[in-house]
Amino acid sequence: MTVRDLHKLVVQACFGGDHLLRNPDNFVKDLANEWDCLSSDALQGTVLQPIHPSGQVVRLHLGPCKAMGLSHYDLSRLLLAQPFKSGHRETCEWAWAMILHSARAGEIPFSHDQLMQVLPADEITHHSPDYGPAAYRILNDLGHDPTRESLCRLGILR
Repeated sequence: MTVRDLHKLVVQACFGGDHLLRNPDNFVKDLANEWDCLSSDALQGTVLQPIHPSGQVVRLHLGPCKAMGLSHYDLSRLLLAQPFKSGHRETCEWAWAMILHSARAGEIPFSHDQLMQVLPADEITHHSPDYGPAAYRILNDLGHDPTRESLCRLGILR
């Protein structure tokens, strides 16, 4: 993970996947294309990866979902039915300030100077070239009852 990847993680935790959900047609098309291109390496791993301290915002990894026998249609319906996160810039700025504090305290493997190069903007960049495969979508609220019910019905949650 690079500083760029850490920044992406913080922005996703604060704003969820709203930026992709705003255009449902593109969302479905992009997910289908990515689904068809998943390598066999991507089929293993954790299905749900919490990215917010609350545990409610998660990355839903596509490869393990495909290995479970799910279809991109199943995931499109699930993801497009979720509520928007409607994050706030102030929350993202606060989260980035906490990251800076952790760096200054030596609690994370990034220097304060490295992190000061990044602005806590609400735009989501691409992962760094060294990050590796990143086939996932964001679930905005794992605590949302209809989302949880759909995840259980699909066999992702019990």
